Amino acid sequence: MPSSHKQSHIDEQGVTVNSFSRFGMVSAAAVVLLTGCMSAPGSPSASSPPAPEAPLPVATPVADPAPARADYGFTYFYEADLGSTWEQLSAQLHHPVTGHPDCPYFGTVWGTEAANTIAFMDETDMAAGVRFFYTMPGWATTSAPFPRNAEGVGVGSTQAEVMAAFPTGVLGSMNDLGAGEITTITVDDPASDSKYVYGFNGTSTVNMLQWGPEAGNQWSHLCGGF
Repeated sequence: MPSSHKQSHIDEQGVTVNSFSRFGMVSAAAVVLLTGCMSAPGSPSASSPPAPEAPLPVATPVADPAPARADYGFTYFYEADLGSTWEQLSAQLHHPVTGHPDCPYFGTVWGTEAANTIAFMDETDMAAGVRFFYTMPGWATTSAPFPRNAEGVGVGSTQAEVMAAFPTGVLGSMNDLGAGEITTITVDDPASDSKYVYGFNGTSTVNMLQWGPEAGNQWSHLCGGF
């Protein structure tokens, strides 16, 4: 590389001044510029492509847990479904249930001192499974509606509470040969052939509740008929 040339001259005051020639200054500047553009030893070249990034882990979607069932719905009582046989009901409820010895087409599936729920099948076609459930209060009294559906009503609810939960419910009445006069509120299920039938038998609150495709036809003497 050409070296710079030192030149001297005497200024007006007689002081000797040293300077670099133009050629020498340009050469020095070029060295600085080249040094700045060159990569340091062992470092990646500025023109090298960037290293590929590791792919981000893919999150596995987690399904939302199924919402818990209410005590009963148009087609079920707890885990027991309409259309189930005694064997299927036993598996669904996790305790053995079966028909009454004298009337094998119906039997208790839940019984406490406060409430009893019975499953009824078609006497002529028990293989078709449960056609409706029937809940009545037990011996003990309680102020809490039971069972309760997603709308919060059941045995123990007032007529106003049932109608507020189901504004399209149909108010009616019937005379049962065993139970006598019963005021009813019938609510059809828009998604199936099932229905709720809330019964008021001489009381201000629901004390009879049937639900299923054949609910509300008969309320007493269901073993053997009238």
